[in-house]
Amino acid sequence: MKERGFISPGRYVQGQGLLKRLYAYTAPMGKTSLVILSAGGQKRLASVLDENEKAAPGQKFVCAAFSGECCMAEIERLTALAKQENADVIVGVGGGKVLDTAKAVAHFANLPVVIAPTTASSDAPCSALSVVYHEDGSLDTLLHLRRNPDVVLVDSTVIVTASPRLFAAGMGDAMATYFEMRACRSRDADNHFGAKITLAAEAIAAKCAEVLFADGPAAVDAVRAGVCTAAVENVIEANTLLSGLGFESGGIAAAHPINNGLAELPATHSFYHGEKVAFALLCQLVLENAPQETMEQVLDFHTKVGLPVTLKELGIDALSQEELQMVAAIADGDDCTHRLPVEVDEASIAAAVVAADAIGRRWRENGRL
Repeated sequence: MKERGFISPGRYVQGQGLLKRLYAYTAPMGKTSLVILSAGGQKRLASVLDENEKAAPGQKFVCAAFSGECCMAEIERLTALAKQENADVIVGVGGGKVLDTAKAVAHFANLPVVIAPTTASSDAPCSALSVVYHEDGSLDTLLHLRRNPDVVLVDSTVIVTASPRLFAAGMGDAMATYFEMRACRSRDADNHFGAKITLAAEAIAAKCAEVLFADGPAAVDAVRAGVCTAAVENVIEANTLLSGLGFESGGIAAAHPINNGLAELPATHSFYHGEKVAFALLCQLVLENAPQETMEQVLDFHTKVGLPVTLKELGIDALSQEELQMVAAIADGDDCTHRLPVEVDEASIAAAVVAADAIGRRWRENGRL
C-alpha cells in the first residue's frame, strides 16, 4: 500500500499588526534579512521595516525591489544579492509573484524564508511551489521547492486594505480546493506531491469550503467597507492556510488544469487566477455531473462574493472553436484532470466549458437552474 503524505509550512501566524513584529520571526534565523517587495510595497512599508530595526537593534532588513516578473533572471539576480548582502534569511512581502520569487531565491540560496502576503488572493503562500514565467510573461516552469516556507506571516490589517476583488478571487481559488480533493479521494489518486491523501488533508479541505460558504459573503462585504471582522479573519485563513494545505496535501483535479487553458486566452489576461478557477470549477462540476443542488450552491456563492459564472464575465464575448479546442487540449494534457471519478477527454472537456457557460447564463437570467 502506498504511503500517505502531508506537508505544510513550518509555522503559520495570522493577526493584526504582525508586520510590525517581523523581527520576532526573523531573529531565530539570523541577523540579516533580504526583504523582497515591489517598489510600491517598499514605499508603503519602509517605515514598518524601520520600526522593526529600532525594536530589534541587532536585526538588519535590506530591501530589494522586485522587478515585476517571477522569472529566472530575476530569481538569479536576487539570489546573487542575497549572497552579496550575507543574508541569513529571505523575506517576501507582497502578492503572488513576489512571494514565489522569494521562495525560489531561498531555494537556490539554501536559506530559510518568511512569507508575508499582502493579499488573501490565492493559496500560494504556504506551498512548496513557485510558478516561474519567462520575461515576456508566458509560463516557464513550475519550480518544486525542497520545502515549504519556514514561516507564513499574515497581517490581517494589511489584507483588508487590498482590493476586495483580490479577496474574492482568493475565495474562488480556495473553493476549488474541496471539490478537487473530493475528486482525487474518489479515485484514490495521489495528492500534489505524489502521496496518498491523509485524513487530515481531507478534513482541512472540507473545512475550507465550510468556512467559505458560511462566512464568505459577510467577509467580502466587510473588506469592501475596509474593516476586519471575525468573518474576514476566518476567510483569510481559509484562502491562505486551509486552501494551501488542502491543495498540496489533498490533490488537484480538473478545475486548475481548465483554468490553465483559460489563462492562455488573451481576453482573460486581465482577470485574476482565482476568478478563472471559479469558472473552471463549474466546468469540473459539469464533467462530474454534479447534483443540481451542488451546482446551485456554488453558483449562489460565486454570485454573493462577486465571482464569474460565465465566459463573458471573464472577458470572453465569443469563444472560437479553435480557442475552445486549445483550452480542452491543455486541460486534457494535464494528468490532474484525469483524477476525476469519470473518464474525460478533449471532447468532454470542451463540452463542459460550453455547458458551464450556458448554466451560468441561465443562472444570471433566472437566479436558479
